[in-house]
Formats: sequence, C-alpha cells, structure tokens
Amino acid sequence: MKSKLVKILVALAVVAVVGLVVLVLSLDSIVKKGVTSFGPEVIKAPINLDGVSISALSGGGEIKGLVIGNPEGFKTPAAVKLGTASLQVKPMSLLGDKIVVQSVKADGAEITFEGSLSGSNLGKIQENVDAYVAALLGASKDKQSAPGKKLQVDELVISNAKINLSLTMLGGKSATVPLPEIKLTNLGQGAEGVTPAEVIKVVMKEVMAKTTTAVSGALGSIGKGVGDAAKGVGGAATDAAKGVTKGLTDMFKKKP
Repeated sequence: MKSKLVKILVALAVVAVVGLVVLVLSLDSIVKKGVTSFGPEVIKAPINLDGVSISALSGGGEIKGLVIGNPEGFKTPAAVKLGTASLQVKPMSLLGDKIVVQSVKADGAEITFEGSLSGSNLGKIQENVDAYVAALLGASKDKQSAPGKKLQVDELVISNAKINLSLTMLGGKSATVPLPEIKLTNLGQGAEGVTPAEVIKVVMKEVMAKTTTAVSGALGSIGKGVGDAAKGVGGAATDAAKGVTKGLTDMFKKKP
C-alpha cells in the first residue's frame, strides 16, 4: 500500500516537472500569442509583434517590434511603433492566478496622432478599450470573477516617445512633438489584481491625456504658421486659416 502511494506521488511529481518545463519552453510564444490575439479584441485594431523573450528563472525579458495598427477608417499605417521594451516579471507568479509584473520600460516609441473634427485614431482606440472593459466587468458582475489571469503592474514607464501629427484640417501639413514621460505605478495591487484590458485602459487614458497636452501646446505655432501664410493671399484665406486654428482648438477641448 505504501509503495503504491509512493509511486503515485512520484508520478505526480514527474507530471508537475514536465508541465513546468513545457511552460518554460513555451512562455515566449504564449505571451506573444496573447498580445497578438487578445490585444486586437480589446482595441479593435491589428497588433503585430516580432518577438518576446522572457527568462522563467530571472523573470527578465524583452518585447521586440511592437506595431499597433489603426481602427477602421483611419489612413496612417500605425498608431504606435515600438522597437523594444524591457520587462521584469516575478517568476513564481507565472504559475499563479495573478502575474506580478515588476516593471515595464518602453523607450523611444513613435505615436501617430491622426485627427479630424470628427475624432482621432487614439481617441477611437480609447473608446474601444472603454467599451470592452465595461462589457467584460458588466458580464462578470465584478472584477474578481472576470475570466482569465489577473495582473499586477508595479511600474510602467514610457519615455523618449514622439508624436507624429497627421491632421486633415492642416491640408497635409505635419509636425512632430515630444511626448512627456508617462509613469504609472501600483496597478492591480491587492488580491484581486486587474485584468489585462484594464491595464490597457489605464495606459491609453494616460497616453491620450499626455498627447492632448503636448499637441495642444504645439497648436499655437502651427496655427500661427497657417495664419502667416494666408496673410499675403487675402482676407478669405486669412479667415480660412482662423477656421483651421479654431477647429484644431475645438478638437482638443474634448477630454480624453
């Protein structure tokens, strides 16, 4: 009887070890598939990712070649391009219900803001994320019972990013402005954690807020340039320039 119990325990230990080895070997592909399959459901736009490398022993990793496309109806090639981002994960948390991400650092992202009086690509993505989170938590009635693994993100930093402006009311004029550093901390602390969709929602809200601030600051010089160019043409052109400047200002009066 005792020998049979020992055999069962040994068999269970072998299964556990095999399962852990499979997890370690397939961790990169699991994360990549999660980003490229789950992400588009949330933002309603395509996401491509060149590769993911995470060490199951140290928890250190890197995400390479992230490209976030635009929702339907927008013409620019992508909303966000990111060469590399580093991350640090608490290794043992990968086996639990809540994954603890100790840090995510994205450096040098390129964000395209495509906007018109009817809205913007970033605004539409934020709208899609908000709708997804509302439906997810509404269907599950509370955060704790929402399906899938939960997250805890101790620190998320986006630095040295730039915003490429593509504004239809400028008639093809473009501009590039720096995005102020974004630093988010203590997301999902506590036993319940947060869903990945909720993390995306918080990040998008902050990106949109900082983008609005940065672009609004650049509107004065852009509008002045349009007005100066129109002065030598005549009153009608000057009025048109004023209309462009007002349209830009009205677009950014909307809260993110």
